[in-house]
Amino acid sequence: MTEYITNADYRRQKSALTRAINSGDPLKVLDTVEKTLDEWHGKAWPDAWSRWRNAVEDAFGKYDRDPARRDEPLEISGTNIDRFRDCLGRFF
Repeated sequence: MTEYITNADYRRQKSALTRAINSGDPLKVLDTVEKTLDEWHGKAWPDAWSRWRNAVEDAFGKYDRDPARRDEPLEISGTNIDRFRDCLGRFF
């Protein structure tokens, strides 16, 4: 039998995504999407799942273009890029 996400969980996850997007911090968006995907594991995804994929794609683009990121140590920058790629890979 398929397990579904409850309406309350969906509303909480959607609100968390909105807050992360509004923060302007791509890594907060990434953290939020990763957490949500962990919660969705083994359950039927909501019809609007693409909202999370689009958010992480947008955040990755913002992170990649951020000139301040150029000052990050390579191992941190590379790790974050790998996290974005891994997260996006979970949607396919």
